[in-house]
Amino acid sequence: MTEPVKIEYYQLTVGFEFPPQSYDLEAGLVSLYLEATRDSSEILRKGKLVPPMAVTAYAMNALSQSVALPSGTIHVTQELDFLKTVKIGDTIICHSKVSRKVDRGGMRLMNIDLTVTNQSAETVLTGKVGFILPE
Repeated sequence: MTEPVKIEYYQLTVGFEFPPQSYDLEAGLVSLYLEATRDSSEILRKGKLVPPMAVTAYAMNALSQSVALPSGTIHVTQELDFLKTVKIGDTIICHSKVSRKVDRGGMRLMNIDLTVTNQSAETVLTGKVGFILPE
């Protein structure tokens, strides 16, 4: 399978929408997240709920599959609103859009808005992430 072509920072403009990516949050995929974070919360396991930060991790992974950020990029801000619970077995669709891009005085700043919906087109997460990029 060929690696998807990533968009370079200089090609991005405010309003640019990255291709949406989806994840089927089956038990095995969620277990990988729980193991990686050493999360042993019984409420998640018994309730068959997906940790909200796991949804965030998959949204960020979707973004990383679409954009090539230069070495030295720093993820500086993150604002998230979790609007609905996500259950094991749900499918999430991750949408990302450039909301701010500023080149000023040798600094490059970029914000990307995130929206994650479920298989019923209900929004489960909204937020934005900010980056400082090297010259």
